[in-house]
Amino acid sequence: MSSRARWIFVASWLTAISPLIASQDCVGISEASSTPLTTVRVASGLTRPLFVSSPPGDLDRLFIVEQDGRIRILRSGTLLPDAFLDIANLTRSPGSGGGREEGLLGLAFHPDYATNGWFFVFHTDLTGDNNLVVRYSRSMIDPDLADPASRQVVLVLPHPAWDHNGGMLAFAPDDGYLYIAVGDAAQGCNAQDGTSYLGKLLRIDVDSLPYSIPPDNPFVGADGNNDEIWAMGLRNPWRFAFDSSTSDLYVADVGREDWEEIDYRLGSDPGGGNYGWPIHEGDHCTGFTCGSVTCPVSAHIPPVLEYGHSGGACAVTGGYVYRGCRMPELRGSFFYADYCSALIGSFRIVGGGVTELSDRTAELAPDGGLVLSQITSFGEDARGEIHVVDRGSFTSEGGEVYKIVPILPNLQVSGPGAEAFVPRGSDEDWVWEDLRATSSHPISAYRVYRSQGNGSGPLACVHETPTPSWVGGDATDPAPGGLFSYVVIAVNPSGEATGAGVGSGGTARLLTADPCPP
Repeated sequence: MSSRARWIFVASWLTAISPLIASQDCVGISEASSTPLTTVRVASGLTRPLFVSSPPGDLDRLFIVEQDGRIRILRSGTLLPDAFLDIANLTRSPGSGGGREEGLLGLAFHPDYATNGWFFVFHTDLTGDNNLVVRYSRSMIDPDLADPASRQVVLVLPHPAWDHNGGMLAFAPDDGYLYIAVGDAAQGCNAQDGTSYLGKLLRIDVDSLPYSIPPDNPFVGADGNNDEIWAMGLRNPWRFAFDSSTSDLYVADVGREDWEEIDYRLGSDPGGGNYGWPIHEGDHCTGFTCGSVTCPVSAHIPPVLEYGHSGGACAVTGGYVYRGCRMPELRGSFFYADYCSALIGSFRIVGGGVTELSDRTAELAPDGGLVLSQITSFGEDARGEIHVVDRGSFTSEGGEVYKIVPILPNLQVSGPGAEAFVPRGSDEDWVWEDLRATSSHPISAYRVYRSQGNGSGPLACVHETPTPSWVGGDATDPAPGGLFSYVVIAVNPSGEATGAGVGSGGTARLLTADPCPP
């Protein structure tokens, strides 16, 4: 059929993105307002989940860590039946009679994972006396499976307690080194002992094994402190994260009786900081001493944020800085939670201080009778979108993963930032953004609306489809010399729809209420 003059409203606009978010990562993702937000469930039926992550550049898969020793894969919205890695027979965990804080606790993909296939885990050994940092490789045959025979122990961390393990692993965006969070093993003065790994943040080079010590680590040399130490004075740094744009460091350190704290250091910081535990809890003296170390600790770094245990709060859970594709106005906001109270909050750091502190608990409550009740962690996918991990019941398969997203009416199909939608003729398929895949909202149908002229008038529905495409496109031609304008919206099972956007004059596009043709 002949080509026809058209004006297509579902084209994209060029937009600026975060410096360390690769441009190809955001291709095809339409931007949306972040006010208000919500959460949508992306995975359920999990057993004690406590972390999620994706390899760099892997846009289709989310890896979910289960405490009893398994790593599961969520691929394109489907939870795969086989575990990527299963080390349940190598770790002491709640499922094998271990303590509530033991098990598989951390996961980090090497920055060059796409090439070398290396990933690192943190887990309790079978005796419960040590925590281990271990390197594995993915299978050479199936990328959805790890190679169990590739196991190499990187670091043994003696840990004579079932609790206060820490367990977070992460590679810094700027230096590429592996950072390891280690708890104090419920003995506070370990955190002030430079000859102990306990109560510390460690930093090592794992580009080859055995690991090496980065030459600029702050305690390298004959000072009596372990060379691996990057920072000290931590109680149970359960989760920490780097801002992927600036390498600024955020550490959520679980408190004891009175105060939860979030510590912060600039990406340019040389390390060697002391966060004060057990002499300080938050920014407060505890009355404890460790030998000659008393309050105030010399060069103590106070938290950037602290909160008390009112309202049932008991344990801070970090936490990521949002640098995703979907909501540009949200970039730079750090999200955190409390495990006991299910508080979810956010803030920004400006000039070294907290601004825009917000309680987002009600805003991020999921719909449909679902509840966020025991938040164990946050995580990022490869596009920088933030996920929330909820343990659910401690003893059942009630664990879930949610994604922080804009409410559906704030989204647009192929809105600003998306790939251009420019069909050249009626014999070509028309394709637009698959919001079911990219936003995780439960989309049930897409509707194509059309009007004559430049789109300033009402648009009527001419096609409805469950898929993000129209085979062959519109077969109707405009009048000679004329043009058609189009817009696509997405609808969920409840009938809630995405926005239609605004026309060139800045006014909202008008969609008629007439039903779509069968």
